[in-house]
Amino acid sequence: MGDIGANLETARLLEGYERPLIRNAWYCAAWSHEVTQEMFPRRILNMPIVLYRTEAGKAVALLDICPHKLAPMSQGKKVGDNLQCGYHGLEFDCSGACVRNPQGDGRIPQEAKLRSFPLLERYGVLWIWTGDPARADESKIIDLRHFEDPAWRTIKGGHHVDCNYMLLVENLLDLGHALFLHKTSGGISDDLVLSETSIEQEGDMLRDLRLYRDARPPATIFGKYAPKGVRLDYNADMLWVAPSMLMSHNGCSETGRARDGSGLSLRGTHLLTPETQHTMHYFYGTSRNYALDDPEIDEAYRRFQRDALKAEDSRVSEAIDGLLGQTMALGVRMVTLSTDVSGRRVNRMLDRMAEAER
Repeated sequence: MGDIGANLETARLLEGYERPLIRNAWYCAAWSHEVTQEMFPRRILNMPIVLYRTEAGKAVALLDICPHKLAPMSQGKKVGDNLQCGYHGLEFDCSGACVRNPQGDGRIPQEAKLRSFPLLERYGVLWIWTGDPARADESKIIDLRHFEDPAWRTIKGGHHVDCNYMLLVENLLDLGHALFLHKTSGGISDDLVLSETSIEQEGDMLRDLRLYRDARPPATIFGKYAPKGVRLDYNADMLWVAPSMLMSHNGCSETGRARDGSGLSLRGTHLLTPETQHTMHYFYGTSRNYALDDPEIDEAYRRFQRDALKAEDSRVSEAIDGLLGQTMALGVRMVTLSTDVSGRRVNRMLDRMAEAER
């Protein structure tokens, strides 16, 4: 029975990487600056989508498939604010309605429409809703007002990752991996010992809070601005908002004053947008409340994004994704640790969300 139980648990854990993608949610389609009046094709949740701006600057998201012969609209051209299919010339306005048929009798079939998607521009992000438009609740967008707050300095980035998005959700929720995977890139000391930990769940949000008392904060995170020669409290917290928006908070402060806003703070924003079941778009921003005009610190965070988020987190997640198909065949038994509690809770919450969409 032990072998059967272990194999069932492994199968259950692996099912999370094949779970249907959650459609009734906001996802980052692109950074605002990426989308201009030129057509910008991007696959999101297994759907080809074309993004562009009207002449007035309004961002638009339409399905990138002409309903006539199924050619990609993005291979056509812009005609004013309309899109013209490059195959037979049908034109569609920014609502997705066909407004011109240059073929034959010029009649426009009633079904000649492109699906349009709710698109909201906020915090320098273009947020797309791929599910039921009637359920597109703007209050569900994560609060990123610090992106626009002059008291914070933000360095943005992003890259494509060949893995299921849940592998990176679990990676980010389990900050214990930083002590090993990011030991060099994060400048983490050997004597960093966890003092307190707690998990808070509210609605479709979960917080994983970790506190290291009387510690030396990671050098890469706070660099030359961390107080020298004194021990501090260091917190490493993560907020998850369903299904794939996360925000980390790393702070160092005088002993006993953790999280009271008095010390140095670093906020890491992680917006994970599934492209397919096993590929994704990873958008991130690193925001700090100190050294706002220091280009050396800017470059330190760009380097951290390249090393920790791309070369380390994404690399190991891609490697794991490449082994998923062999795990069951080889009889590998997945085990869980106490640091996996947040990831397990998130998986159960997403199971319920996926079931509700069936």
